[in-house]
Amino acid sequence: MLFPNRFPDLLSPDPQMALALTSAQALTATTFPTLGVHQKCPISVAAVQNPTSTSPTFAYAGFRDTEMYFSGSLLKMAAMIAAFELRQSAADFAVTEGDCGDSTVFGDLKTAFNTDIQAAAPRFQSEPGITEPMRVPKYPTVFASPQGLASGGCLMSFDATFATNLRGMVVPSNNQQASATIQALGYSWINGLLAKAGLFDPTGQQGIWLGGTFTGAFPAVRVPSVNDGPSAQATTTIDMARFLALLIEGTTLDGRSTDGIVADMRGLLSDAQANGDPSFLTVGARPGVNGLGAGFTITHCKIGLGNLTAGGDVASEATVLSHDDSGQQFLVVWQNLANLNDRHNAMSFMVRRTLLTFLGIP
Repeated sequence: MLFPNRFPDLLSPDPQMALALTSAQALTATTFPTLGVHQKCPISVAAVQNPTSTSPTFAYAGFRDTEMYFSGSLLKMAAMIAAFELRQSAADFAVTEGDCGDSTVFGDLKTAFNTDIQAAAPRFQSEPGITEPMRVPKYPTVFASPQGLASGGCLMSFDATFATNLRGMVVPSNNQQASATIQALGYSWINGLLAKAGLFDPTGQQGIWLGGTFTGAFPAVRVPSVNDGPSAQATTTIDMARFLALLIEGTTLDGRSTDGIVADMRGLLSDAQANGDPSFLTVGARPGVNGLGAGFTITHCKIGLGNLTAGGDVASEATVLSHDDSGQQFLVVWQNLANLNDRHNAMSFMVRRTLLTFLGIP
């Protein structure tokens, strides 16, 4: 199967979390009265319920969470999802191949996949300057030479250079490596996948959208955003939170194949927090920012930072973290924060107060 079935929405609106978020916003307005972070910044927060179950649930609340905002490098998450889903689709296909030669397998993937890939994101077929090679995957660039399996068929794995670029895109958030990754995957695969998975609505133009390469290597294809006009890298917080919930739950993303992808994506986001661009909420990640403070551990993160057309940097992030004493796990996504220390301190305060209030901690 080329595309996964539409992913379930694992987020469940929760009155307790909604009350905690509203209370934290009010306290942030009082503590940081001139900054407006509580009003200007979309945010999604969820607590993981029954985390040891095969079907965890997510107690959710959000603010301005369905609005589209330019979020810069946060949208490299879209290319990460697309890369691993393509590997899974290619592995499912190649298990029935009788000849594992490069030309055979890559030619068969092109024949079997490319028409449907382009049909899944029809807008890119009529965009000026967007050619077919910009729309579809470059299979010999994405994949190493297929290897024969003892049980029959072929093993598909990432080409070493592609894997290096993929990691560089996520962990240090390198724009050149992001561009190479996006060019190899193609616009139609990335955005067709997001649409088929239920993470982007083409009719409403809402959800996770990646129509740029971060270097201008391909022409940009844009959707409306609240904070930056037409944008090539935009998302809602709720759709990015839906993806984080799927990544925490794990079973859905790994369910259609034995070629599991969850551990690899979690690993990249863990490495980004530990060794790359850590959360803006992390103490010491940015001089002058206090961060969440004691009692929480951030385990996975991807930040976004980009320049608005009107000027000024805007920050965003998608984060998984845990409360140290209780072990309660949370996911948090926020965006449209002016990249200034006082704003980061206000956001850190608001997130901390939301989580502690949900936990019943003064």
